[in-house]
Amino acid sequence: MPRNRVTLQDLADALGISKFSVSRALSGKPGVAEATRRRIERAAQDMGYALMAEPAQNRGQILFLRQEIDRVSTELWSNILLGAEQQAEAYGYMVIPRQAQSVFDSPSIDEAVVGLILAVPYPEEFSEFASRNNLPLVCSGYAGPLERIDLVSGPDWEAGVTIARYLATLGHRKFAFVHGDARLLGRAERFRGLCDGAREIDGEVDDLVFDEEAGLRKPLLDYMDSGGKPTALFCAHDGIAVSVISELAIMGIRVPDDVSVVGFNDFISASQVAPRLTTIRVPHVEMGAAMARCIIDRVSNPHYRTVPPLRISLVPELIIRESTGPASLVPWERKYDARARLNTINGKTQRG
Repeated sequence: MPRNRVTLQDLADALGISKFSVSRALSGKPGVAEATRRRIERAAQDMGYALMAEPAQNRGQILFLRQEIDRVSTELWSNILLGAEQQAEAYGYMVIPRQAQSVFDSPSIDEAVVGLILAVPYPEEFSEFASRNNLPLVCSGYAGPLERIDLVSGPDWEAGVTIARYLATLGHRKFAFVHGDARLLGRAERFRGLCDGAREIDGEVDDLVFDEEAGLRKPLLDYMDSGGKPTALFCAHDGIAVSVISELAIMGIRVPDDVSVVGFNDFISASQVAPRLTTIRVPHVEMGAAMARCIIDRVSNPHYRTVPPLRISLVPELIIRESTGPASLVPWERKYDARARLNTINGKTQRG
């Protein structure tokens, strides 16, 4: 039987490091310690990984424009960047990461640049910039209605519906959508999908918004004190879901015995928290590859230069883990104990 082809993921699993680091090391990119690079190269040789030959020529640069990386988006954009780099390099292009606003700092753009990948939420000003410079642009957020740029995304509405339907099979009928920024259209679409899915089963959905800088505990307790008693919480992303699980544990509320918690994205933290997080796995690496391919097709294929703007949606996957279970028949009667515990943590002893 022929031996299976060794992949980047095989190397990453064998070495216990990220696929992103393996890719950068084997392609000669910076950002990997020299000792780690040598270890990766030795493992690649030992395992029979076939290194890609260098492209015959550099056909141009694709700028990967992103905002300042924060704790939530670091993993997301790293994976999208990885997918874009792999796809671009296979066709002889180079992906160059840049801070988004930097493109406006210079009166002209380098003539080697052939297209823009936009990893920021609001593309309007960049769309105008790309049009002025006659550059194809693809974004990963939400474009404006009929905005003439390519878009690659995951179907947020479908994710929300899927979560509602899955939780319904466990007996849940009362949900809350937990998020910190109502302006982001992806989150709004997940919320809309959750509401539409809940209507199919005569369920109810609350919208629990909180300030991500101030923290979740007080808004969550205020919500519970005002009568909020959902049996399941759908969080806008895994970072929020991990915080929710932590806060509930401090408050004496058990996941999933008292309440189920669901995330979105399937970040690394989703499988490291206890209990492990049920979530929607978004194919970020594949999204990056599709974004690069949009640019490459627009640049290299004359047919695509006249094709109308594309809206490409990659279907995510529901990953079921231990943070979800059957709906509890007992309401959240522990909320007053939770309030007392919160006051104790704050150095107080009184209830209230």
